[in-house]
Amino acid sequence: RHPPAPRHHDGMDEGRPMKPYYSDDRVTLYHGRCEDVLPTLDPGTAHLLLTDPPYFQVKDDEWDNQWQHATQFLGWLGDVLDAAKPALTANASAWVFAGPALASKVEGVVGERFRVLNHVRWVKEQGWHQKAEIEAQRRYLTPWEGIIFAEQFADEYEDAAKALHKQVFAPLGRYIQTERERAGISRSDLEVKLGYVSTSDPTKGTALAYRWEEGSSLPTKEAYEKMREVLNGLGGDDYLRREYEDLRREYEDLRRPFRLKRTGPVSDVWNFDTVAPYAGKHPCEKPQALLRHMIDASSRPGDLILDPFAGSGSTLIAARDAGRRAVGIEMDLDYCRRIADRLSQGALDFEVTA
Repeated sequence: RHPPAPRHHDGMDEGRPMKPYYSDDRVTLYHGRCEDVLPTLDPGTAHLLLTDPPYFQVKDDEWDNQWQHATQFLGWLGDVLDAAKPALTANASAWVFAGPALASKVEGVVGERFRVLNHVRWVKEQGWHQKAEIEAQRRYLTPWEGIIFAEQFADEYEDAAKALHKQVFAPLGRYIQTERERAGISRSDLEVKLGYVSTSDPTKGTALAYRWEEGSSLPTKEAYEKMREVLNGLGGDDYLRREYEDLRREYEDLRRPFRLKRTGPVSDVWNFDTVAPYAGKHPCEKPQALLRHMIDASSRPGDLILDPFAGSGSTLIAARDAGRRAVGIEMDLDYCRRIADRLSQGALDFEVTA
């Protein structure tokens, strides 16, 4: 299809909110520092954070050498993640790239703000290590990059994680609670009738129904059917008319999306070809196949992908071509122009094959 006419802006007007540098029906790009732009984004709207920040003194570019010490870099990265978190939905996922030297410490920074699920190693068969002088090495080569995969909330019982969990599943819990209250039975009495009784007092329940109603768990199909039978046995109306399969489907829609395919990696060791050299290539550009795998596995069609370090725009392109929406931030005006040109031309891929 022909791409929509893009709209270009130069950033922020004095006294006005941040304007997009480029926007169409699927992608919005901001020119500026992510620390300035992230606080202006609508809270709770991005379903996936996928970003490739600086690695700290890996590239010669100024943007990778603006910190004197690794601790300063890690503190800055933590501040960026703190600024990004409010823009994410309660069931969002996060992907953060990291260089080998600091990958474990980057994982620690991510883990202080999210629940880390995997530390992926993207092993690159091509690259400098193929030409390295093996006899001169004093340690093993590191032909890989780290990718930290995490989720916005956890199932542990920390207060913040528990609150986010309830926020996601509260609609299902409210349905069960409303039906129980409409039938005029207490939670404890319902649990006793269902056979979930306290070991110390058989006249009291186990608080299982409370966990259903607060959204921290979902009843099994057998428990749901038995609960319907108990409530309907009280007379007066027809309770829990929604079928369990519909309830379960809604539950799955509320959960953090994640789906693996046998056509791609199913472990945390990945092999994807790097982007072949071409004129104007970004020094950190990631291949479309890699980005598509991440996006397809951890988001749904129509979801919004957030990338605070847009670079060449590859994440924005991959998100658009996967049927998602995207918001990107890039502080380099020249790369903003390139991204806008790439998007407005409707190009599917920037890469060239070797």
